[in-house]
Amino acid sequence: MADFSQTHFQIKYLINAVLFIALSFWEFLYLELFFKKAVADFPIDIIVKNVVLIMLVNLMLASILQSIRTAFLISSVLALIAGIANFFVISFRGYGIVYMDFYAIKTAATVAGRYSYSVDPGFLAGCFTGAAGILISFYMPRRCKGSFFNKRSLFTSLSGIIVSALFIIWINFDATFFKGVSSITWDHNIGINDYGYLLYFTANAGTAEPDKPSGYSAERAGQILSAYETAGDEGRNIKKGLQNPNIIMIMNESFSDLRVLGNFKTDKNVMEFYDSLKENTIKGYVQSSVYGGYTSNSEFEFLTGCSKVFLPGNPYLQYMDDYLPSVINTIKSQQGYNEAVAIHPYNASGYNRNRVYPLLGFDRFLSAEDFEEPVLVRDYISDLSDYKKIEELYEQKKEGSSLCVFNVTMQNHNPYNDTEYKFKDNIKITSFVANMQAEQYLSLMKMSDDALKQLVTYFQNVNEPVIILLFGDHQPHLPDIFYKDVMGKEPLQFTGEDTMLKHKVPFLIWANYDIPELFIERASINYLSSLFLDAAGLKMSNFNRYLLDLYRKLPAISAVGSYDSDGVLHEKNEKDNEYAGLMEDYEIVQYNYLFDDENRLDRHFMPGS
Repeated sequence: MADFSQTHFQIKYLINAVLFIALSFWEFLYLELFFKKAVADFPIDIIVKNVVLIMLVNLMLASILQSIRTAFLISSVLALIAGIANFFVISFRGYGIVYMDFYAIKTAATVAGRYSYSVDPGFLAGCFTGAAGILISFYMPRRCKGSFFNKRSLFTSLSGIIVSALFIIWINFDATFFKGVSSITWDHNIGINDYGYLLYFTANAGTAEPDKPSGYSAERAGQILSAYETAGDEGRNIKKGLQNPNIIMIMNESFSDLRVLGNFKTDKNVMEFYDSLKENTIKGYVQSSVYGGYTSNSEFEFLTGCSKVFLPGNPYLQYMDDYLPSVINTIKSQQGYNEAVAIHPYNASGYNRNRVYPLLGFDRFLSAEDFEEPVLVRDYISDLSDYKKIEELYEQKKEGSSLCVFNVTMQNHNPYNDTEYKFKDNIKITSFVANMQAEQYLSLMKMSDDALKQLVTYFQNVNEPVIILLFGDHQPHLPDIFYKDVMGKEPLQFTGEDTMLKHKVPFLIWANYDIPELFIERASINYLSSLFLDAAGLKMSNFNRYLLDLYRKLPAISAVGSYDSDGVLHEKNEKDNEYAGLMEDYEIVQYNYLFDDENRLDRHFMPGS
């Protein structure tokens, strides 16, 4: 009889173990359906790792609650909620929820509210499969009444908690489990599709805080920057007895030249005015570290000269908690600039701008509430109204002072599926039957080009020197079919070079006075502020001069990849070559600037300090 009881006990636990693994696998299956992914799309090791993470959650819950049924009911409901939430986020952004989004939840909620949504078979399959998982959970074993504090239950619970804790410690301190996953932070869509949602989400969370670079010291950072020390740098304008120009810097939302992806034709010229500018004009292309979103990351790279290649997460939301010398401080330290104004015609709290801008040296911040009766394009303030605000600031500025404005536009923000707004110039793609979203985006770009023409025409006719920088923050998120039509393949099939094209955006420096004409085929956003200071004839910090020298050796550095002066594409983690050495130095300098508050070498990051 004892043998029968022992056998019955063993069979019962074996069945429970099988059910435990099977239902954890089921949760993985229906969570991925919301991403239009089938289990068969993943290698075995990736499936195992995702299921193990789900099992870890269920083991911890079951150990604490002493109930497998309750644990699976909770985790099944959470997995279903996560799948539904991700489906709707993907529909307007192109990739699912990642760890850093919890820092931007207020911004995301505001923007998401402007989208229209529809369901598809993948969504329905995920919901039905998830609901089935919840029903199956009701058939899992329940906790026996009155057994919570008996020795066997306490031992089992404690063992489960210890195993879970040891596993969590192991994956945090050993790279084996997340090998090849943790560093994939630049394109979340690819990471989620390659590694499964839960595995990628967990790995991404593990890289939220930057590590101190190998070989870092404040002394080493000082050695690197001291080589660029220049005594008596007053800037070319002051040396020549000229007035420092009025400064207008514009980061235009989703401003991009989709012609870089491949040849396609439209019924009207989308960027006619931009293309026509040649006299007193420097223009070309820069690499962006982001695609389809996270505008503030491009903003951060421009204003600080830092690169996202060394930074997981979102700097505005995670790292900005104190004063930081920026290009704005550099400009304000010079003759004529009494005030720096930031403009963003949307919510002031987006990406914490109302908190971050003062830390970067801005004196005023104008948001949507500062625009009276602006012209709206869809639901966003137009570039034309935005630029009129810049002209208004110029007319109101103190006599004898020079304007300093940094403007982040909003007109071209996705989504591109508004069926009610009527465009004056509705762009049509004639090379192939195009998706509405691509044509609506191009119609918006035509409006941006027209607004740029109005802005340049206005400042052509003022008496004071004015220099304007305009660049895009990233390319728009468009349906995969657009890339297949233009490039012959979908994004998941892209090579490294293809992906770099998807992160390539135009820039323009124009002045109403003589500056050298130049075309720059390849640069990156982290260099733009230094290139702009140089073009404007302003004095620069040692850090700016260091960046200009680095630009000559590595013209483009981004979180996606980097190009050297020979046009060779490099990955961040290359070792034992000249590229690796240059990147190590840059990371050391950037770490001192951003994170070593007690030993930050401010004299190198501000001119004449």
